Amino acid sequence: MIPKKQNSMFWHIASISLFLNRQLISLVSTLGVRDRVFENKRREAVDQLDAILTDPFRAYKALELMSPGENSNILKEMLRCGYKPDAEPFLSMMLQIFRSSKLLELRTKSRIFIPQGRALMGCLDETGTLEYGQVFVQVSGSRFQNSSNDFLSSSGFGSERFNYVITESIVVAKNPCLYPGDVRKLRAVDVPALHHMVDCVVFPQKGKRPHTDECSGSDLDGDIYFVCWDPELIPPRQVPPMDYTPAETVVLDHNVTIEEVEEYFTNYIVNDSLGIISHAQTVHADRELEKAMSAPCVELAKLASVAVDFPKTGVPAEMPPRLRVKEYPDFMEKPDKPTYESQNVIGKLLREVKDRAPHTSSIRSFTREVARRSYDRDMEYDGFQDYLDDAAYYKSQYDYKLGNLMDYYGIKTEAEILSGNIMKMSKSFNRRKDAEAITMAVRSLRKEARSWFKKGGDLRSGTDDEYAKASAWYHVAYHPSYWGCYNEGMNRDHFISFPWCIYDKLIRIKKNKTRNRRDLDLSSFEGQFYGLSFR
Repeated sequence: MIPKKQNSMFWHIASISLFLNRQLISLVSTLGVRDRVFENKRREAVDQLDAILTDPFRAYKALELMSPGENSNILKEMLRCGYKPDAEPFLSMMLQIFRSSKLLELRTKSRIFIPQGRALMGCLDETGTLEYGQVFVQVSGSRFQNSSNDFLSSSGFGSERFNYVITESIVVAKNPCLYPGDVRKLRAVDVPALHHMVDCVVFPQKGKRPHTDECSGSDLDGDIYFVCWDPELIPPRQVPPMDYTPAETVVLDHNVTIEEVEEYFTNYIVNDSLGIISHAQTVHADRELEKAMSAPCVELAKLASVAVDFPKTGVPAEMPPRLRVKEYPDFMEKPDKPTYESQNVIGKLLREVKDRAPHTSSIRSFTREVARRSYDRDMEYDGFQDYLDDAAYYKSQYDYKLGNLMDYYGIKTEAEILSGNIMKMSKSFNRRKDAEAITMAVRSLRKEARSWFKKGGDLRSGTDDEYAKASAWYHVAYHPSYWGCYNEGMNRDHFISFPWCIYDKLIRIKKNKTRNRRDLDLSSFEGQFYGLSFR
């Protein structure tokens, strides 16, 4: 990697942390990557998730790498100002649910985090510099410095950010991918003329066929690509890509009628078979000796391409009965179907992590004893007592509304609804389909809480009144004397997220107290030192 300091001339595109999934594991395994590689990656991922509950540096790194967003920013700021993952209740419960959700994804989807990679948007080399077989990849962030704690400065958590140009062999793929030829091994090179392109993968103009088309028939209209430079995951062999030329579109010799639109719509619903084809391919890849290169898998990969193009071409993918499956591997977890124990790598990964399957009951509640032990007197700011009644009123409003949201969706813990990492919910709702609605509801409640904070006087930023009010919000949530005073008679836990809606104020109070204490300790030490020197 070639590190380059960031400046304002870079053009950044949103990038996403990289995870393996079942399809990619199946394909690169077919191409010769050993099972032990995936087992080691899985073990490293689990060890990292276990460590975040006690180690602040590992927790910070995991949040940087795996979980961008507002919640992550709050937790990272808490870690930066000295809170310990196993001591501060809000930080602890959010890290616990983060770990639980990642373990669940590892078990149900084989999602293994890969540090040496990113999910990047594809772009075209407008300069015409790249040759066929080459790409340009430049990634941002301190998080891509290599070893375990290199992203940390000597005085704490590092914040200086760099861009890194990748100059080695890489693997590029586009989900969904069912054919081994969809996984392309390319060479990442340094092109100075493209240094303004950050957090994207730049493909060449040249060549007999676009690399993007070789990757599952994709193109450069916003597609996101799996980009990995981990040498252990570079397949030792390649197979030619599949021809993804779409079937010929049905052409009419007259203007389209509304009846034909209705018929097309119903045909789409009836013939949308991509999920069935993908599941069948997963089963055949697990059972066949040649894995994803077996004849049934290749045929299913071609059918999947037809199914993907069906909305544009009107040509349905018809799966022959001989390719339909009657028995499923255990890692697909279909309790209502006949199953067998998979002997391939995905089955091994499931059985290794299954015993560690998380439960929401493992997330500790905020009890009165926890309140006594964890209340932070650094958060007490002069004059906070003047705002306690006001803070308790708004805390009661917040808890009531948050509890109603949890009851409505059947969500058990505060950490689940706040993070969006929902382990279990009411059968009337679907985690995937209703996730956005839940996120928006929580975001709206937090926004409302921030508007409450601004009420009742002219609170200018950085003033004593602002800090005193923020301190009161913390006090009514954390102090043992307020424990159990909210949602009385409703059989709900004591919630503690209320003050963290204004986390920036709380973090400033904590940092100032820590700085003042450090300065006091330093001056005391200097006094003792000079006293000894002049004796």
